[in-house]
Amino acid sequence: MTAAQGRQPIRVGLDLVPDAEPIRGQVCGADGQARPFSGWLELIQLLDKARTSPLGSQGEN
Repeated sequence: MTAAQGRQPIRVGLDLVPDAEPIRGQVCGADGQARPFSGWLELIQLLDKARTSPLGSQGEN
């Protein structure tokens, strides 16, 4: 993986509940805080937030 335009890649942790319908689990950002999600849209929103400003880097919840 390469850093785009001098930016360092970020690491996001993902825990999934097995066989859950809809998809369910939690995303952990740079601060280590777990943020729960339920459904693909909530997961995508959390990943997009991590992509645009790493979760927890500026006190976000």
